[in-house]
Amino acid sequence: MTPLEIVLVCVLGVGISVAVIFLLVINANRTNRIDLFHAINRSAITGQTVFFGDSLTDFFPISEFFPGKVIYNRGITGDTTEQLLGRIDTVTAIRPKAVFLQIGTNDLNKNKKPSEIVKNIMLISDKLKAELPDAKIRVISLYPISRNRKVLSTFTCQFRTNKNINMTNALLQNACVKKGLDFIDIHPLLATEKGSLKNEYTIEGLHLSEKGYEVVAKALRPYLD
Repeated sequence: MTPLEIVLVCVLGVGISVAVIFLLVINANRTNRIDLFHAINRSAITGQTVFFGDSLTDFFPISEFFPGKVIYNRGITGDTTEQLLGRIDTVTAIRPKAVFLQIGTNDLNKNKKPSEIVKNIMLISDKLKAELPDAKIRVISLYPISRNRKVLSTFTCQFRTNKNINMTNALLQNACVKKGLDFIDIHPLLATEKGSLKNEYTIEGLHLSEKGYEVVAKALRPYLD
């Protein structure tokens, strides 16, 4: 092998190793979070509010933005619509009066079609409604992404595109109207004129900064009063 080939093989090997370790860590964290939710639920107060979703929910410091309100965060980093469908009991067990649902960006990263994602989100809402007939189900739009926030933003955003995010949001809004669900469209509040995530609102192109969450919290506040 030439020196260049040796270097390329080494880089590839390191990349694969990092990816495997990352997946193992994500999976271990997910299992731990679900176990933690079940433990917390045993002493949780019923009739409160739950936020249900992926890392965009997981990283949202909800209690700090809404002091004095009892809100449970049931977000798990890396989750997809199918994974939420499999852990609905982490929400229904505490009989909340309202559920704020945001999910789908990780599905897009797995090249799922917007129509398939929306179908799953509606299945989630149906299952929640079946278990919690009196609860308000409020669906939050997907957020835009930015590929120029950092050097590695393209890697962070991976297969997500703002075109597919916009398509998903349009279908999702329409589906919510048909089912009589609240659709909270936060996307325009975070986006530039060209439709990408404003750099001041993101850490690395995908996840929100503290300024981004301030915008989200302000938009959600009327629904929590």
